[in-house]
Order: sequence, then C-alpha cells, then structure tokens
Amino acid sequence: MVRRNQIVFIIIALLINTGIANAQDPGFSQVYSNQLYLNPAYVGNPFYMRSRLVYRNQWLTTRSPYTTYGVNFDRYFINANSGLGINIVNDRQGQGALNRLAADIIYSYAFQVTYDLLIRGGIQAGGILKSQNASVLVFPDMVDPSGEVVGSPGFAGTTRFVPDFATGVAAEWDIFYGGIAVHHLAEPVESKFGRQKVVLPRKYSAHFGCDINLYKRYLFRKNLYLSPNIIYLQQQDFRQINLGLYLSNHFFTVGLWVRENLSLASHTFVFLAGYHNDEYSVGYSYDFSIIRGGFRGLNTSTHEVTFGKNFKYKTIVRKKIRYIKSPKI
Repeated sequence: MVRRNQIVFIIIALLINTGIANAQDPGFSQVYSNQLYLNPAYVGNPFYMRSRLVYRNQWLTTRSPYTTYGVNFDRYFINANSGLGINIVNDRQGQGALNRLAADIIYSYAFQVTYDLLIRGGIQAGGILKSQNASVLVFPDMVDPSGEVVGSPGFAGTTRFVPDFATGVAAEWDIFYGGIAVHHLAEPVESKFGRQKVVLPRKYSAHFGCDINLYKRYLFRKNLYLSPNIIYLQQQDFRQINLGLYLSNHFFTVGLWVRENLSLASHTFVFLAGYHNDEYSVGYSYDFSIIRGGFRGLNTSTHEVTFGKNFKYKTIVRKKIRYIKSPKI
C-alpha cells in the first residue's frame, strides 16, 4: 500500500513539475477578461461593479483534457480610492486525478500622481485546496488477462489546504499601460509525502501595452483602436513570452496572440473575438500549439469562453475618475 501511495505521489508530482499545459498555474488565453488573475492591482472598476465567468478546455481531443473554471466579482469604493474583489479558479487535470481550487480576496488602492499618470497597488490573500484522486488511475495489477479493469487502486487520495498571497502594481500614462505582479509570495507546499514535497514556486508577471486610435485625426468617425501587448511570465524554470495585437471599436474586438514557451520550445497561436457594451461582454478564443516532437494541431487545441456582466453603482459619480486602460477581451 505504501509503495502504491508513493507511485501516486510521483505521478502527480511529475504532472506538476514538468510544467505541462501550465500545470503549476493554469493559464488563460483571454488575459484581460481575467484581469484579477493577471494582476491584483486591477481589482475595482470605478464605473461598474463587475462579474466575470470563464471556462477553458485544453487539449480537448486527448483522453485526459485539462479543464479550468473561474468566477470573480469586484467593485470600487470611490471615496476611499480603493477596489475590493474576490477571485475563484478551479483547475481539473487528468480526469480529476488532480484538482486545484484557489480562492482569493483582493484589495487595491489608486494614486493619481499627475494628470496623465495613474498608479494602482494591489494585494491578494487567500488559499489553495489541492486534492489528489487516485480512483481514476489504473495500475497493471488492476487489469485481468482479458484486458478488463478490475478492482481499485486501494488509495483514496489526499487533500491539502495552504494559504497563498500575491501583490502587484499597475500604471497608466497617456496611451500606455502596464504592470508587474508576484504570485505565491510564500511559495506554499502543495503536496507532501514523507520527505518528498512539491512547492508552488513564485510566479513573476510583467505586462505592457498601448492603445493607438487609428481615427484620432478624424473628427466625425468613431474610435478604432490598435492595441499591441506583451506579457512575460516566469515560474521557476518555466518562462513564457506572449505577444498580442488587438483591433477594437466600441462594441467588437478581434485579436491574435503568439505565445512562446521558452522552456519547452513550443509555439502557441491564439485567435480571439468578442462583443462588449456597457452592460455585458462575451468572448471566445481558440488556440493550438506546435510542440517539439510533433505534438501539434488538433491534439493541442484549446477552447475558452468568457462572459462578463456589469452592474451600475447606485450613487451617481460626478467627479472625473480615471481607470487603467486594457483591452476588453
């Protein structure tokens, strides 16, 4: 029994440490639809209370796809120049062999440094519930000579809760915006078996972009924005750079991202489109990867759907309040 428990632990540890499909931290293609996941400094919109839902199905054609669900809600307190929100993300891997539920409370404060420069700082506190379900695993001694699976692993799995913290800063100046964030400040131990343990390493993020109004010189034409963006992620040995380009008007956004996994030498292309207005937003993205060794195309396809709902504040805001720009999707 102990030996089998060790095998289960090693399998799960390998899933985590190899960085397969962002196994250490689930990733999203519609980055700015999940601002609270990107940087805690983004929590709180002075114009609306916001609620966001996200569903992501990664490597759908494989026998064990990765599925990720997320929900968040945030609001802004005008008199305190502060934002407050909650973010919940559940990541399911290997047909439920590994499940990771993270819930966080986020706070931000805004500094209007100059007329053109706005800076926000954010902090995040919460926890991660990591569960391992061995019942979905099949071992050689569970298969009879006819090929039928009989019996059970005899090991129910484990559950572990650890606290987790993050911080971030975001800024806007003229048409430019960006920020940095550090997640898993305390590097919590997610799994442990005897002397063996799996530590969730710190994740460093840096993001930068700008909004270029293509119709700025035309007085009677609606705005059309071209928004180039770059995001860099690093978590222990995992390093990734994302290059994106959005084209958007008041209601529609289309975009293209190229993700370069510098650790695995893989390339991912993301196509996305969305509709948004003052009340709600909906987005869809499709991405596929080209990974060293020939694993590519439909085998690596990922679908992601987001939905957002905005709620107006009861109190009418009469003073002008700035908010850090970002793409809608």
